[in-house]
Amino acid sequence: MIIARTPFRVSFFGGGTDFQDHYTQHGGAVLLTTINQYCYLSIHRLSPFFKHRFRASYAQTESVLKPEEFQHPLVRECLLHLGVQEGVEISHVADLPGRTGLGTSSSFTVGLLNALHVWRGERVTAEDLAREAIHVERVRVGDTGGHQDQYAAAYGGFLRLDFSAGPRTTVRQLALPAARLLELEQCLMLFYTGIEQSAENILTHQRQRTADNLPYLRQMRDMVDEAERILTDGQDMAHFGRLLHHTWELKKKLAQGISNTIVDQAYEAARKHGALGGKLLGAGGRGFLLLFAPTDRHAAIRQALPTLQSVPFRFSSCGSEIIFR
Repeated sequence: MIIARTPFRVSFFGGGTDFQDHYTQHGGAVLLTTINQYCYLSIHRLSPFFKHRFRASYAQTESVLKPEEFQHPLVRECLLHLGVQEGVEISHVADLPGRTGLGTSSSFTVGLLNALHVWRGERVTAEDLAREAIHVERVRVGDTGGHQDQYAAAYGGFLRLDFSAGPRTTVRQLALPAARLLELEQCLMLFYTGIEQSAENILTHQRQRTADNLPYLRQMRDMVDEAERILTDGQDMAHFGRLLHHTWELKKKLAQGISNTIVDQAYEAARKHGALGGKLLGAGGRGFLLLFAPTDRHAAIRQALPTLQSVPFRFSSCGSEIIFR
């Protein structure tokens, strides 16, 4: 049996500039971190005594004779991409629900590819995993979206990603002192809105508006530079929070449905009780609300958001890794 553990991510700045249609012409950059919330993919050789040759357990269980018969698109296309023919059982569990803006689909894909490669005795790098996951999700499955999540899941850590028309994405671990990272970490709060749904419609609309969104996307790309300077130059961390508010205001202009009444009311309540900024993670419309606030305002903010579930988290430095073999 092989078990891969793969982190989820929190994206701060630059989301939307990692769409290929945009960055091949204008460049893109994203600032993000992985967190200590994970998905787990296990791979087990399936005995020939079963009537089926492949089984996958996630929110439901599928038993099939051939990989192409799987209904789960990521399971199906990962197996077909790697040409897996030997009987295998796949199981998935996660610390947090999917379709909630934390890059969960890409963590699933990266983790499954990682486990399958190791199960087959193949060596694979983080770069390989990120590129293969992008191919599976964007080409084989045809899902709309950017390319930040796959790199985050594969590499892990507090990252700056730079996208260009060239063949490679530049991945850089931000060299921040542990005390500086802890200072930022302690100012952040994460709340679950309870809304789980696909962001495909929002992403499709956003992609269709790429040309119209260019002025906003350029500003959001520049904020990655500004946020990095705030962190590396030792500036007052409150500037980071205010910059989050600015990027959220821009993000809401990218497509219809990025925010909604529930999110707007919660965000305004948090701001009234001391939050300096924040954003809805992922494409928008659902999932987790990230807030930045001085630590002495956290209790008041939690009281102001009684219907949302607070989720403690820490930054994680590890990408997808094999934890059992």
